[in-house]
Amino acid sequence: MDTRKLSTLLMAGALAAMLSGCGGADAKKDPAARAPSAALLAARDVAKVARADLATGVPVSGTLQPAVDVNITAPFPEALEVVLVKEGQAVRQGQPLARFRTESLAPAATSADAQRRIAAAEHERMKNLFAEGAVSQRDVDNAEAALRSAEATAAFARKQLDEATVRAPFAGVIAHRAVQSGDRVADGDPLFRLVNTAELEFEATVPGEVVGRVRPGAPVTLAVSGLGDVRIEGRVARVNATADAATRQVKVYVVVPNRDGRLVGDLFATGRIEFQQVPRALALPAAGVRVAPDGRRFVWVVADGKAQQRAVTVGLRDEQQDLVEITGGLAEGDTAIVGPVEGLTAGQPVQIGGDPGAGGES
Repeated sequence: MDTRKLSTLLMAGALAAMLSGCGGADAKKDPAARAPSAALLAARDVAKVARADLATGVPVSGTLQPAVDVNITAPFPEALEVVLVKEGQAVRQGQPLARFRTESLAPAATSADAQRRIAAAEHERMKNLFAEGAVSQRDVDNAEAALRSAEATAAFARKQLDEATVRAPFAGVIAHRAVQSGDRVADGDPLFRLVNTAELEFEATVPGEVVGRVRPGAPVTLAVSGLGDVRIEGRVARVNATADAATRQVKVYVVVPNRDGRLVGDLFATGRIEFQQVPRALALPAAGVRVAPDGRRFVWVVADGKAQQRAVTVGLRDEQQDLVEITGGLAEGDTAIVGPVEGLTAGQPVQIGGDPGAGGES
């Protein structure tokens, strides 16, 4: 090989080695060139571990009904002289609601009472004659039978006359009025629906496999249609002794107080019969608790601006609030990642909401 060519090759190799050495030194001097890029998270992707009242139970839905609900019907066929109340009107116990015409009822009651007095006098006379030996015991018995019949007829006539004025059997509200003044009704025709909503009853069904955990007195939380986020509290009053043969569902009856009167009957409601409650539990959104292939539960947290994995133990899960009780592994105020974590690695820097300083523990 020519001496000049060999010299040129040796100089090129030395220059390449020098350049390579310089590049390696620059990389060692700049660790940021090898550090992983920061993971960018939205504010909704993280949540603070905080205290919350948790509960678990079985979801229910159904309709709120007045606990006291009566249909008042016509006691006999007659024309109504006057109807005294309107729908939505509050009435007191014993208040007149309507009056039937009494042109035929009043004379009948007067005549029946007169017949009763005559029969009573005849019975007394027969007893006196029997004491003197003038009549037989059979005559006395016949007179007594006539008296009992007259008394029954008079009582029935008085009852019809009394029922000619329809009265409220209890204090409540007229929910429906089926008649107008002057209407002629038949025996048993509907007149009014009277309800008392001071207490409502909520009827729901639960699966047969959980009915054993439903006990009278168990708390129930309901959301009522039309009341927004307002929660109504009730208690299980009764549990049916049999399940529906087709669905295997069991009826449960819940009493809901309505002292302020803001609830009305026939509203749809959804909620939960609570089995267990944990007040002021350390809680985290359920999405933040993840399961490793070996079944271990863990949570990604942001500490000192970096992602870390922490093993956790969990307790009760509140399905309604979508929260999980944290019984070990985290502290109140820790920042947990509840959003997607694909590609996230332990120790990777984290930025939340575009703020490089966010995500550190305070």
